[in-house]
Amino acid sequence: MILLVDAGNSRLKWAMLDAGKRSQQLAQDYSKDSAERLLIDLLAEKSVANLILVSVLGELFSKKIQQYCQQHTIELTLIYSQSEAYGVKNSYREPQRLGADRFVGLIAAHHLRPDTHCITISCGTAVTIDAITAQGKHLGGLILPGLQQFSDQLIKKTALLTSENTTKISLFSNNTADALTSGSIFGLVEAINGISSRMEGELLKMNHLKGSQQTMNPVQIIICGGDAKIIHPYLSESVQREDDWLMQGLQLIAEFTSEKQA
Repeated sequence: MILLVDAGNSRLKWAMLDAGKRSQQLAQDYSKDSAERLLIDLLAEKSVANLILVSVLGELFSKKIQQYCQQHTIELTLIYSQSEAYGVKNSYREPQRLGADRFVGLIAAHHLRPDTHCITISCGTAVTIDAITAQGKHLGGLILPGLQQFSDQLIKKTALLTSENTTKISLFSNNTADALTSGSIFGLVEAINGISSRMEGELLKMNHLKGSQQTMNPVQIIICGGDAKIIHPYLSESVQREDDWLMQGLQLIAEFTSEKQA
């Protein structure tokens, strides 16, 4: 049994991979202090032989999980950003400084959307927007404040997701609470739409550089992350929502690792 884990800034997301079949993604919020305990409890509860882990929680967290896996004979694959791996070429001059979660998202885009240019948008504590060519070349990307930071903590994400009566999203809000909520969402939406559109234009132009007459590769835009459910309905219709995008990327890495070891 393989455990796929994405340890983000505020949530642990995981899925089980058994005989090529991936379970539904599950998630739990945590404080940074409890992330280690939550993952160790998962490892102890499941019959885990392999752990595929991508984390943004720093070296101390990773070292503690490494120690636990060594003590309990669990094979650990800890994902780091590299200059080139799994068919993806990292654009960063210091490749390890690209967030490992962004790198996994790019791997998913390259293999799950073959022969197309892709823009990946991750909406979590921060919003990251990255572009990758059909050939697997990462062009770079941008980082924006996430929805909660964008709204200066005036929006409670749980209320938006679970209560239809708490706030109303409208261009013409008639009270301050709705105006703040709607302004924050539409502001972030317009930023994402504008940046994605600019990136899309640059990707399409690449096929016609130096007078080339190649057929243009289409551009696919994928959004994922904890706030994707809130943001996606207001984005351009062409944007595809993939709630378990990183799990799909981690599954690919697990499969590549198994093939290499065979």
